[in-house]
Amino acid sequence: VINVGTSVGKIGFLGDSYQKLWCLTHIETLSIWNWQDGSCQVNLDKARELASDCWSQDNVDYFVDCHCPGGDDLWVVGGTCAGTVGYFPVNYKSPGSIGPAEAILGGGHVDVVRSVLQMPSEYGASAGLFGWTGGEDGRLCCWKSEDNSAAGNSNNRSWTSSELVVKPSRNRPKNRHSPY
Repeated sequence: VINVGTSVGKIGFLGDSYQKLWCLTHIETLSIWNWQDGSCQVNLDKARELASDCWSQDNVDYFVDCHCPGGDDLWVVGGTCAGTVGYFPVNYKSPGSIGPAEAILGGGHVDVVRSVLQMPSEYGASAGLFGWTGGEDGRLCCWKSEDNSAAGNSNNRSWTSSELVVKPSRNRPKNRHSPY
């Protein structure tokens, strides 16, 4: 049993042989554990503050998830209440740190993002797909990585998949009762 001391939001494995466990809590702490012996490798109590300190956008208001593409790489995914999401690299060698966002997804959502789906490289990379996000605004956004190597930079471009969102019709009868 591993006790992180507060309610657990999300967990996942990392490392080539899945020897480590990451844990993101509801109070937005991030810890990395060796699950075989139960030892905590690093505990980032102020993970959200660490991510905010190295981001040029607004403050990170919440964490959505973590992403581990394989090997020992780990990113914590944080967002703003305006719908921008950033992928922050985690250095979990003691004392631990969070680096500047390596990917920023902006312009697709106008509210809190609650879900991220990273496309595995064997499915999405050839088509330039980065992943999908879903938010409280009812939008599903698909993100494409666009390599502008001629311009010397790379941008992430999104489009909103509004046809996948079911919206109620606007011509519903009003159910208000008149007291007179």
